[in-house]
Amino acid sequence: MSSTPSGAPEAPGRAAEPEDARRGYIAPMPTDADEARADREMAAAERAVAQGGAGAEQTRRIGRIAQARTHEERRRLWLEG
Repeated sequence: MSSTPSGAPEAPGRAAEPEDARRGYIAPMPTDADEARADREMAAAERAVAQGGAGAEQTRRIGRIAQARTHEERRRLWLEG
């Protein structure tokens, strides 16, 4: 069993993540009101889908953005409708 940088053992079966895997990452921030609205709408739609209460439009749009790799790409697709 390997250990973490702090010396604590890693959980069994859990893939080790490099110590600096997220170092320097800055979460994407909306640059205008439309992007902020899109982020709120995406979050609400994701919650509705996860809870089984999404409407047809929310389900369609979440399905459309599901394969996007980055938040910016998801936001762009969401804004395109």
